[in-house]
Amino acid sequence: MGQILSNPVIDKEHHSGADLLTAFGLCAMQGWRMSMEDSHIVEPNLQAESDDDHIAFYSIFDGHGGAGVAQFAGEKVSGILRRQESFQKGNLTQALIDTYLATDEELLKDPILKNDHSGCTATSILISKLQNALICSNSGDSRTVLSTKGYAKALSYDHKPTLLSEKSRIIAADGFVEMDRVNGNLALSRAIGDFEFKSNEALGPHEQVVTCVPDIMRHTLDFDADEFVILACDGIWDCLTSQECVDLVHYGIKQGDMSLNEISSRIIDTCCSPTTEGTGIGCDNMSITVVALLRDSETTEQWFDRIRAKNYDCPISFELKRKVIYSYYEFPANESVFEITTKKPQEKFHQDANGKYDDEDTDNMEVDDTDADENTSNSMKALGGLPLEALLGNGIQINTGDNGGGAYLTGNLSDMLASFRKVAAGGRLDNGEDADDDHADAEQDNTDEHDETHN
Repeated sequence: MGQILSNPVIDKEHHSGADLLTAFGLCAMQGWRMSMEDSHIVEPNLQAESDDDHIAFYSIFDGHGGAGVAQFAGEKVSGILRRQESFQKGNLTQALIDTYLATDEELLKDPILKNDHSGCTATSILISKLQNALICSNSGDSRTVLSTKGYAKALSYDHKPTLLSEKSRIIAADGFVEMDRVNGNLALSRAIGDFEFKSNEALGPHEQVVTCVPDIMRHTLDFDADEFVILACDGIWDCLTSQECVDLVHYGIKQGDMSLNEISSRIIDTCCSPTTEGTGIGCDNMSITVVALLRDSETTEQWFDRIRAKNYDCPISFELKRKVIYSYYEFPANESVFEITTKKPQEKFHQDANGKYDDEDTDNMEVDDTDADENTSNSMKALGGLPLEALLGNGIQINTGDNGGGAYLTGNLSDMLASFRKVAAGGRLDNGEDADDDHADAEQDNTDEHDETHN
């Protein structure tokens, strides 16, 4: 599985909101991984300044090989979409294709990211009130699913190198598929970024070994049948089928006291592995957005009542599904099956999408970090850009001095130094290696780890 933490980072990033067209709840969690490489977009009203149409835009970006490309996409794709001529003319299908291509072009203009070896999958939806349509674009193995009359309808399919259509393009571009991976390396065949697989100058972007060009599916909305949309990274889909995820959302709705935010959070709890000793399933970053499809003038509470009134039979609960996924694990009888993702580790904190540690809500949306320990010292939250949870283990602990004397580390000195070497950037190491080189090795290990979980 590559490098993983001794304990998962379970601080969750939450966003929720509602507008006249949609309501949503998003939850994202780093989990067992050394860093968080997912990002997202939640835009219930993409054209707030225009009366031409009401358009909602949601995306999930799942990074691999680093967080650079995914973070860029999360921050820039909304603006890139608005600038597309096709979007301004109302051609939303072409606009999504143009946006993915333009994002690659913008990345290549960035002096740092053009040489970045990371990439990200992308799954996005546009919902248009004027066109009464839902348009989904997808590149990679993140996935979007629609619940219609309680059943899961696929709005995307996973781009794997073993698919005949994908393999044909890869081979035609002088690539190959080995061990179900592109050139024996990448376990998905479409992505934003990943420019090392897009270097054939004789071919267009549609024809490269790895292409960012998305598949598009357009769905005409029927509010009597259509209920909600789920967008999630493969960390969720490794654990749940599309129908199981739809069933779990309906189960949460049926409880009567769970928000979309809480349902998203509980699905992540269900999927996060209780241990690293299993198959590796459930040890990935996890991000999920549940988008409610609102009728005209319908509030979120009225939507909940309407969906609950359908009285679907829910075959699984969060607790039961967790036990089924991790049937090899013996959950302690005196603890909740969600203990690993709800208990407080020794030190916790909230980190925003830009890697800053604070409690400010820069997006003017609800950000829930109530699981975090607010007494954590700001000076002790990260080293070399990685959380101190990544350094803890082998008896290393963070202690707080008496009378506000500040925080300090205790534990085995050699283990502590070995942990520091893996994340400290700059300077020289004791053995004469550059710390940057050592950090790069760790990043490569993290790349290998991510690819392995895409099997």
